[in-house]
Amino acid sequence: MSNEATEAALERSVSDYEAAAELFGVLSTPIRLRIIGSLCGCEKNVSQLLQEIEVSQPNMSQQLNVLYRAGVVDKRRDGAQMYYRIADETVVRVCEAVCSTVRRDEKEARKAQPD
Repeated sequence: MSNEATEAALERSVSDYEAAAELFGVLSTPIRLRIIGSLCGCEKNVSQLLQEIEVSQPNMSQQLNVLYRAGVVDKRRDGAQMYYRIADETVVRVCEAVCSTVRRDEKEARKAQPD
């Protein structure tokens, strides 16, 4: 591989890591993970999300806006209602993988504790 090709590959991988770090930053709050989990498989309006996730309406709107700007969720307006849905299924798979690992680790830690 030429030096130019090597440099281009390294530059691409650095930008890939930066994009991944940005995504993990967006996913770093439990409320955003809960929103993503709630939107798996179906779109919901803000009222439906608020029924499932007990936070204030301004906080919910702020978190949805962060997810929207990051490209994680998409939105559409229907009259006065704003509906949200998952825009990138890859994010769902990442969340599921991380959460299942955490759950498995918690189970193993409980088993290891003496009664």
